Amino acid sequence: MSYKDINDASLNKTHYIAVIGGSIAGSEAASLLAKKGYRVAVFDQNPLPYGKLEDGLPMWHASLRDRQEAGIDDKLDHPNIRYIPLVQIGRDIPFDNLVKDWGFSAIILANGAWDDRRLSLERIHEFEGKNLIYQNPFLYWFNHKHEPGYKGPKVEIKNNAIVLGGGLASIDVVKIIMMELVIKALKEQHQIDIDIFTLEKKGVRSILEEHQLSLESLGIVPANLVYRRAAEDMPLAQAKDNTPERIEKARQTSKKLIEKYVDKFMFTFIPKAVLIDEIIEDDSFEGLVFRKVELEGRKMIPTEETFEIRSKFVVSSIGSVPKKIEHLFYEGEQLKMRPETEYHVHGYDNVFAIGNAITGKGNIMSSKKHGKEMTAKIIDAHLEEMVNIDDHDALEEKLDAHNGAIRALVDKQVDEIEKEILTHELMSPEEIKELLKKTASLNKEHEFSDYRRWIKEHKPVRLEEQLKLKKH
Repeated sequence: MSYKDINDASLNKTHYIAVIGGSIAGSEAASLLAKKGYRVAVFDQNPLPYGKLEDGLPMWHASLRDRQEAGIDDKLDHPNIRYIPLVQIGRDIPFDNLVKDWGFSAIILANGAWDDRRLSLERIHEFEGKNLIYQNPFLYWFNHKHEPGYKGPKVEIKNNAIVLGGGLASIDVVKIIMMELVIKALKEQHQIDIDIFTLEKKGVRSILEEHQLSLESLGIVPANLVYRRAAEDMPLAQAKDNTPERIEKARQTSKKLIEKYVDKFMFTFIPKAVLIDEIIEDDSFEGLVFRKVELEGRKMIPTEETFEIRSKFVVSSIGSVPKKIEHLFYEGEQLKMRPETEYHVHGYDNVFAIGNAITGKGNIMSSKKHGKEMTAKIIDAHLEEMVNIDDHDALEEKLDAHNGAIRALVDKQVDEIEKEILTHELMSPEEIKELLKKTASLNKEHEFSDYRRWIKEHKPVRLEEQLKLKKH
């Protein structure tokens, strides 16, 4: 369904609302408002509105990705919604200009967590792009490097890699490292072709045993996943409630999960270690220095023991945060919100925020404010079901439920935001017409005319289609 400019007779008085970010939260908000008769402009910095579904969810979750993206398409393909790709607020349109000069009734921030939390070492960023890469560009490279004409980040994975972080994203990163090393070695040394989907499903250990090979015989030194807390503390399983029994059960489930991932993908897990220094010799990056810690509840106690990992390749996976936008107010990594609401942005009468834009977290479940509500919707009583890391359907059901919980939260937030919008004066047909012209001119620059056509033209080639594989 295309968005057609409307004649004056149909430009009834209403509100025109800008939504920044078109993925799970943004598409849900836009759809809710459009169905109620509001006009909505959805700005997205990328060609496609899918956010981390496209660029951060590893490609082996192809079925989940396609299902969720189709849902976003259904929401954004509405006559009251104009999708505006390749426009980054703060870069292409200054935020204060959007607020003061464009004339939207309201602006809703639904921008995802695209900035990686930076390491605090003194010199390590001199080697970014060669010896150091952050999680977001690393996963983008993995998901898109097969595409014809790929122009994104270049990555050369090396032996004995170091992955910093904890949680499922860090495990995805270390899995990718091990699988890429194995695929390359099997191909170059034994002319054995293994695709990433088969290897992820069966695991590194199973494939090597099948061919009577070992990491050592292939010359592969396992990657190291370094985590500052214990295996039980990894946020892999969430307790359904805060009872001691549930919490301990979730902790033990997390421990079992990391043990299974280590066994299946043959990486090294190093718990209770914090990064303290880099190793640079003759202006060459040579590795990192860590200090062991002891844990007393949630408190980490540094010990005297330190150790080095000599490595030429580091991936930092210590978290993602929304990109800060000039003229907005922040408290640390988080947007500053009005104290009386969870969604009204400080300093503005008509600026609101939903989803990750509020929490300042790459994973909304890790927000203390929203954690209990999210967890109750996502986690069932049978944590042991999660221990089967080979069950893609079960894992994807969890991710489906997680995205569903985000939508449910956004539904509540939009209901409250709408009440505030309705206190503002309605826009005149002339004001709406002017906004339509402005948004149309942006789309004209990129030759955008029809949502479905644009999506079809810009959706990338899928590796599973190149390999003629069924989706996993």
